[in-house]
Amino acid sequence: MYKTASPYVKELLKCGIKWNPFSAEPFRRAVEENKMIFIHIGNISNIEKRNAAYALFNTPGTIEILNNDFIPIILDTEDVPEAYLIGMDLLLINEKKISEHINIFSLPGAKPVISFSSLDVEDFKHISSNLLKSFAHQREKLELASSYLTKRLESSGIVKTKEPKKNISSKLLHSYIRSWSTRFLDKENKMQRSPYTLSPRNLHFILEYAWEFKMEQYLKYIDETLTHVYYSPMFDPIDGGIFRQAGDYTFKNPSYEKNIYENANAILVLSAAYKYFKKRIYKEAAERIIGFLECEMKYREKGYITYITLSRNTSESTYYKYSLKELEKVFPSRWKNVASALGMDITQDKERYQIISNTKDYWSIIYQELEILKRIRMTRHKEVIYDKRVMTGYNCRTAIAFCFMAQVSQKGQKEEYLRMARWIMEKIMCRCRNGRTKLYKYITSSYVEYSNSDLYDYSLFLNCLLRYYIVTKDELYWNLAKEYAGYIFFNHYQPVNGMFSKTAKNEYKSPVKRAPVIDYNTLSSNSIMADNLLLLHKISNGNKLCMDIFKQQIYNIEPQLIGSGPFMTGWGMQVLNYLKIEEPSSTEKK
Repeated sequence: MYKTASPYVKELLKCGIKWNPFSAEPFRRAVEENKMIFIHIGNISNIEKRNAAYALFNTPGTIEILNNDFIPIILDTEDVPEAYLIGMDLLLINEKKISEHINIFSLPGAKPVISFSSLDVEDFKHISSNLLKSFAHQREKLELASSYLTKRLESSGIVKTKEPKKNISSKLLHSYIRSWSTRFLDKENKMQRSPYTLSPRNLHFILEYAWEFKMEQYLKYIDETLTHVYYSPMFDPIDGGIFRQAGDYTFKNPSYEKNIYENANAILVLSAAYKYFKKRIYKEAAERIIGFLECEMKYREKGYITYITLSRNTSESTYYKYSLKELEKVFPSRWKNVASALGMDITQDKERYQIISNTKDYWSIIYQELEILKRIRMTRHKEVIYDKRVMTGYNCRTAIAFCFMAQVSQKGQKEEYLRMARWIMEKIMCRCRNGRTKLYKYITSSYVEYSNSDLYDYSLFLNCLLRYYIVTKDELYWNLAKEYAGYIFFNHYQPVNGMFSKTAKNEYKSPVKRAPVIDYNTLSSNSIMADNLLLLHKISNGNKLCMDIFKQQIYNIEPQLIGSGPFMTGWGMQVLNYLKIEEPSSTEKK
């Protein structure tokens, strides 16, 4: 067993498997003992996936085979981001999809053979037993398969050298959008996706693109989608906040999983929608999400926690549901009104717990009634679990969202949102290491800090400082931004390819190095740095070095952009931001 703050890993450490952390030692031992390696990556977010993992790794046959024949390694998706990137790339190669729960089998010497997302006991038994037979009798075939997979891996998500200069024009952006937007926007395609992930980050990019180029079809899509989300079970009418996934695009069956990152992204797209469409409901939705973060995700004096998710299957849990019977008991004269305002069917069996929804009649529920509904929910508090790690990167993204909200708010509200952003930055600065620059990746409920931050955290913190300075013109934050920009350039910039490395020069790197350029579940570190470079260029009145490095980044990723789908929307946003500077008249339709 080993020390971890991950609630997911803590639970799996109880199952009887002799798990190892992701470090150099188990990889060395695999070579010495001539054993294959098994790596499992996951987190607590999705209840169905989590329960499947618990079932798989508590099965006696799984425990026996992993302990006897493999070197088993387990890690949380947040603990070793570079390893998680490897897993995502491998999964895309093997299964053409991504998942937050990933299994990898590897030969000794960190040579991956297969990656898969299934947590089915029989699937695992079949794959592991076949691999052991091949390892014993046909090892050369596994070596060939591993060699092929490693070559594929080394060519994906990696920028090896500087690409030659080319024209960065609106044509590149239009081609990128055209390559995937039809599939992304198509209603029939959306209905076939299960589970359906909302992806506010992608919606934000499409909105900004559509507004810049006057794309009425896309603007209509964004407007309809955001309204659909707000008036659906995906938006929690009691505590506020959005759920990350639903069974399908109807949003009738949410996964009841809330995380800070997606809610921060929702604030960003809603603030932009309010700015462009001038519809009050978008600001209202953003304000209610912020209320949720303040009341449910803010953890004492540390920052905002990472996840709130169910401890029971969605079909069994009643935490986010209500029955007509309990409403009738607490609201004898108004239970029908309250039930209707929550989107409930008053003709249903009164004993049955119903999924509730945010509706246009929500505001008919008075404050005292809402407090009673919250108290009913809290009686079922054992049905939810929390990941109380305060992540530096996700907190920075939240502070950035507050800065965007400040820009679309009146003076009183504006100052409050800026205060909230400043509070986050101050808490992060209080946890600095080695003076006042080096950051921890996250802090736990007992104030224990874990692991060094990587490029993702530093780039987001720099972005946060720059965004705050743009709104306030506070020189303290501009000076801090310059300090952190210098730190990132010194520790992460790679002159050989013009990109920024995930880990600092003097820190341990995973066996297969990743160049963080793909926007999987979060923005890639390098796309965030591209945004920072443009902001530094703008604030410093045309810093040539920043613009030159930015352009080289775009030259480097351009070959990967077309065909990457929504996995590079962070880069699409930065091409768009660049065009706003360099091609201010390029807002004509494509």
